[in-house]
Amino acid sequence: PPVLDRQTIAAVETLLQSDRFIRVRQSYFLFREAATVLRDMIDSPGGTNREGTGQRALIALAHLLRKTRGTAHRGVAEALGSLPVTIKGPRLPGADNANGIPATTWERLARDHGLHLTGDVRYVGRSLVAKTSQKQHLLVVKLAKKEDRIENLRQEIRWMEHLHQPSYGCSRRFHVPVPLRVHGQPVFRLSRLPRRPPDTITRHPRELAIAFVALTDYFVYPNHRRVDGETAREMLGRNAFLMGWLAAKGVIHDAPIPLFHNRTQRLRRDDQGQYQWFRAGRLDQWLDSCAFPNLGLSGLRDFEHLTSFSGESRLLYRHIGSHFLSLLLVAGSCFRCRDGSRRGLDTAGRPVDARDLFDRRLLTTMVRDIFRNYYTGFCGTGPPERLPVDEDRLVDRMIEEMGVDRYMTELLRRSDQQQMPDGQFRDFLRCKGYDGDTLEKMHPGQRDILINSGPHLGDFNRQISLPELIEAVAAMSAVCIAGRYMTQNTGTT
Repeated sequence: PPVLDRQTIAAVETLLQSDRFIRVRQSYFLFREAATVLRDMIDSPGGTNREGTGQRALIALAHLLRKTRGTAHRGVAEALGSLPVTIKGPRLPGADNANGIPATTWERLARDHGLHLTGDVRYVGRSLVAKTSQKQHLLVVKLAKKEDRIENLRQEIRWMEHLHQPSYGCSRRFHVPVPLRVHGQPVFRLSRLPRRPPDTITRHPRELAIAFVALTDYFVYPNHRRVDGETAREMLGRNAFLMGWLAAKGVIHDAPIPLFHNRTQRLRRDDQGQYQWFRAGRLDQWLDSCAFPNLGLSGLRDFEHLTSFSGESRLLYRHIGSHFLSLLLVAGSCFRCRDGSRRGLDTAGRPVDARDLFDRRLLTTMVRDIFRNYYTGFCGTGPPERLPVDEDRLVDRMIEEMGVDRYMTELLRRSDQQQMPDGQFRDFLRCKGYDGDTLEKMHPGQRDILINSGPHLGDFNRQISLPELIEAVAAMSAVCIAGRYMTQNTGTT
């Protein structure tokens, strides 16, 4: 450290902004190591002293976030995002299944918990929902699917119970449902349903379920048509704060929306096709991913996706990036969902152009609110005056790519077809538009098949068509880690 000075910072800044290596295949590794020099200067003894080179190195990295693109930007963001912060999540109680899994019925469940049900019973997704005589409250019974793990169901109830502790009292509105147990157990077998589940739901063979009482606005989402723009903006900002606030406590929501690189490959890939945003690959079916986000008017939801964090800042940086990506995608979907019929290709086979549905001013405000609220929740201090991205360029590109359905197709690989039973193979292709006569001549594994499954952000097996979104996510996440680091080490931001 004693030999690192202003000239070192200037030399690294010049390298990171140079065009000389930007097209070199392995340039990311060069830029990452160069940016790490500045990161190490910040974290050296006395590095954040305002009179030292560490503070200048921090200013340089923050400046470079706005000045770099591509692999250089990725290297800078990851360097800032790896500044060490001390965050350790809670330890939840262990297994509580000593008495096995009890059985109950719909009527007995309500009666045993003193609930008087009123109105019709309906399904919201896989959840059986009924109003109660308690004003503004719902009984929600979440039916387990065939592939669900019992432990995940138990964890959702444990997290609800944990978040009701006084230490999780929040300054922003955040309703945590009240979990219901049957004979002391979080998971139970439920028979004699008042309504048959939709055909799209295949129940767990043991008829498992969990239950809780939630507010009536638990199923109100920011991108549903009946929600006006300003209400959607408030919801996105508040839920951004809640995600950041929980992340600061070591509680990570790892699926605000389901994100995939390729859904159809999830059965045969080690990563189940899940999206790794920092690799900037094509994003699969982005509008479908936003259909029912795990954030709404009552706050965050689907606590089965909560995890307790304990690890390096680099991993936390990636989790935060997934939060920002999810929130920004949902923001874009708020405008597309104003007219769900305008989607895909028109009758002439041209991409539907729905850019006129977007309100540029409102989307810009949503982007600002998402960043500022998340930063405040995570760092515990006010956000920087300026966003770490060119927000005008970002919003323009979001409207351009999210507003026109250019990427609608993908290849169903032979190897993916071979994972499907014959009936599933035909049903899958039928829902993608193949007619009966054509299906009769098709058999799994004969050849790759072109299917219409979009809209996607990017062409099949290529990079994302909106790299500005990935750069924004990286910059926002890096600044949050850096802000937490400064608060933790100096009490300033």
